[in-house]
Amino acid sequence: MYVMWGDCLEFHGVRVSKATSIFSACVLSFVALNPAQAVGPDYADEVKFLSRVVACDADVKSEAGATLALDPIIVKHCKELAKITDDYTGDWLKKAAPFFRQVVPASVPSVVVYPFGGGDLLTALAIYPNLTEITSVSLEAGGDPRDVMTIEAKRIERALRKHRDFIKELVKWNHNRTLDLAALKSYPLPPQLSFALIGLAVHGFEPLGLRIIELDAEGKVHDRDLSATAGASNKAGRNNRKRNDLAASYELRFRKKGETAERVYRHFQANLSNGDLAADPRIIKHLEAKGKVSAMTKAASHLLWHGSFETIRNYLKGHIAWMISDTTGISPQHLDPAKWEQTVYGGFDTAIFNPTASGQVAMRALFAGQPARELPFKFFGYPTRGLKANVIITKPR
Repeated sequence: MYVMWGDCLEFHGVRVSKATSIFSACVLSFVALNPAQAVGPDYADEVKFLSRVVACDADVKSEAGATLALDPIIVKHCKELAKITDDYTGDWLKKAAPFFRQVVPASVPSVVVYPFGGGDLLTALAIYPNLTEITSVSLEAGGDPRDVMTIEAKRIERALRKHRDFIKELVKWNHNRTLDLAALKSYPLPPQLSFALIGLAVHGFEPLGLRIIELDAEGKVHDRDLSATAGASNKAGRNNRKRNDLAASYELRFRKKGETAERVYRHFQANLSNGDLAADPRIIKHLEAKGKVSAMTKAASHLLWHGSFETIRNYLKGHIAWMISDTTGISPQHLDPAKWEQTVYGGFDTAIFNPTASGQVAMRALFAGQPARELPFKFFGYPTRGLKANVIITKPR
């Protein structure tokens, strides 16, 4: 879910110079993927520590002996998290993955753009398991990975409990709320990054490295300097919110376990409304440079139905080769049927949360004009008021 709260791009942040045991390999990999960019600090140990502690991936090894002191907390957390992720796998993923394999063509671009979606690798990797690059954009900050190995055990335990509560609700309803993610910023573990790592672990991927990034005026990626705020306390909610906002955008490098090919997930914190994109077009420039992409969105507050989000809607119309969404994707009222094709699954009656009257009419007509196609899973993003799940595939003719 996406709710506007002003310009979220301008932050001032921190660089630390910290060597890791895999620094050289990570540098070479990063240069290959991003040849024009300077190489900054790689938080490889921190992200692996988080994967072990938050996502319960015992296969991921870091240089941090600190995990040993946390073992009782990890064991307890992982037992509880396993119950949640097992429910997700049994109730949704085992039903959804075959459906997506059937409907997603093998020929779609492996570069994926996910507007209004922050950290949701749980869904993205279910739909696009072969993606090589994914970019999400939302109001949520990725979160500060620094100092995670020095947090007191009792504070980690409290934060893990809050993260489990968040994941439990996400699995139950197949979408999350901006307000819930915002609440997690008060805790010392980076909220959205932790969410992404759980997605990696569930789908059998492992993190390789992490950088905090920002965009220059031309939309190119650069490392973000976080040195100015190094050492800020992580013991107060206010400080944690500030720290997590400083590390708003990140690049997470990962791979499928057993494979060598490196993949990239970048998240950018940005407001996608027309006014904010006009004032700061860096994210649009960055997305446009990718050329044709696959896309997805869900639980996006029906913002793409509104005139105040025409810029991002026009970007999608100009660059998607194939897109999957719930009804919060591009409304048929904004697509020329001679140029676009939409295929619907599930059902539709009345949209919840922030629809437009004209969008409701157009969506009802779209579903009424096609044969019924059942969905094998209960929810995908927002259900309708009548608790109908829905999926829409949008592609140019």
